[in-house]
Amino acid sequence: MLYLNSQAITTAVTCDEMMDAVEQAMAVYEDKAYTMPERMNVPCGDGNILLLMPCIAGDYMVTKMLTLYPGNRAVEKPVIQATVMLADSKTGTPLAIIDGGAITAMRTGAVSGSSIRHLAKAEANSVGLVGCGVQGFYQLKYACAARNIRKISLFDMNLENTAFLSEKLGSDYADIEINIAETTEDLINASDIIITATTARKPVLPDIPELFQGKHFVAVGSFEPDVREYPDALFRQSSRVWVDIDYAKEESGEILIPLKEGILKEEQIITLGQFIRSGDK
Repeated sequence: MLYLNSQAITTAVTCDEMMDAVEQAMAVYEDKAYTMPERMNVPCGDGNILLLMPCIAGDYMVTKMLTLYPGNRAVEKPVIQATVMLADSKTGTPLAIIDGGAITAMRTGAVSGSSIRHLAKAEANSVGLVGCGVQGFYQLKYACAARNIRKISLFDMNLENTAFLSEKLGSDYADIEINIAETTEDLINASDIIITATTARKPVLPDIPELFQGKHFVAVGSFEPDVREYPDALFRQSSRVWVDIDYAKEESGEILIPLKEGILKEEQIITLGQFIRSGDK
């Protein structure tokens, strides 16, 4: 049985290859060529959660176990930790144990990158990131793979996070201009593409309709029904909302709340895989 750590995972494929793989998975999803029960959420006390996510498709079955422990910040441990187990679907034989944090960050970044690849303006060359944690880095990495990005703007309530990411980006992307925005409004004004990757429970962007016109927005989103990053104004300005899976309409507060309030209509929501297949904006 293989054990694939973070380094093995992150060096195994390019960003373009990962986005291609994610789009292949979207096609499997659209064809319903899989067996996947709803994600199991297990409360572990003190606001901690265990998530179990099994799926079977073709010759393989996989289970991701993810823990969300907000209090880990105080003891300098990751808030989110994950492990993925891959097995043969014909025999049930375990094949690999995979670093779940790395593969989750890459998969999530690749979904966002795929949306930018297919939906953002071809000439888009600036991206703003709200939330400068580990996931934020991967979001920017895939954005830069999907478009010829020349400028990155960063915002985070934790200035240490912003400084750390700014330094890392300056090293990895020396030819891209890196700026730290004073406000999220400044960040939006400076960016063609805006990505939010925060743990905030309330909207992190201002409720100003004119800010959102002509831009591409990507929200990492949450599995919790009362959590959202985007204000009502953004949905009022949007004719379409794309999601990775239909279940987001039932699970994610980002979609669920504006749906319940009538700001967003269900017919406005389609899966990214459905869009890629149709090619119709």
